[in-house]
Amino acid sequence: MTTGRNTVGDVFSAGAEEFHRWSGALWDPVGEATAEVAAPAVGESVLDACCGAGASALPAARAVGPAGRVDAVDLAEGLLAIGERRAREEGLPNIRFHHHEVTSWPVPGDGYDVVQCALGVFFFPDMDRDSAALARMVRPGGRFVVTVWEKGALGGWQSALWDAVRTERDLPRPPQREQLARIDSADTLAAWLTDLGGGEPRVVRRRFDTPLTPETAWVLATGSGTRGMFAGLSPAAVERVRAEFTARLTADAVTDLDVRVLVGTARFSG
Repeated sequence: MTTGRNTVGDVFSAGAEEFHRWSGALWDPVGEATAEVAAPAVGESVLDACCGAGASALPAARAVGPAGRVDAVDLAEGLLAIGERRAREEGLPNIRFHHHEVTSWPVPGDGYDVVQCALGVFFFPDMDRDSAALARMVRPGGRFVVTVWEKGALGGWQSALWDAVRTERDLPRPPQREQLARIDSADTLAAWLTDLGGGEPRVVRRRFDTPLTPETAWVLATGSGTRGMFAGLSPAAVERVRAEFTARLTADAVTDLDVRVLVGTARFSG
């Protein structure tokens, strides 16, 4: 999988329904943790960057209430459609989902009270440059909130998947993993926020395990960014990867998904 912006959006759109099958067990808890740290207040404005199916945007919309506003922006049209559906079902008229390149999103007024990005910054082509663009969308005194995987998260599932794919193709380490490795500890994430110009950095750790079966493990593989690893493989090759993946999960007794995230926040003077 490349980090080209349209490619990332296409990959997540193609796996949108599989992605959403993990909303309740994974994406929503991570999104709720993000919104909890961001702590949007009643009446505030929020930009949710790389919003996906609304995991962090929806709790933000609940928090800001009818007087507030949430703009949820992503390139994955399939996920945006799910987010819009979820917002309608909840009766949240204060949230809007937008198909747009988030780093060039037109900022209203003097910026947002909160700009939050859950599990997205390491997919940017240039994490520092593009995250700095997001930070400039924060109003003076507002908060920039970033959620990333902690080092070691998803370990058993991820190792089994990568080893299985390597039986069919060469798999160089992708740029997003290199970028994530720079901010996957509390200290490095706080330092990175400071380097972006943020003040009072704070990092909150959240960890939970969720049950994993070979079937749900494969749904996650095809419904997240890892789906891009199958691009160009024949259907028969993909089935061989699935069989090898299942065998490795079973051999290694991987029955839970190790979910560990870091939520970092800092204030920006604008």
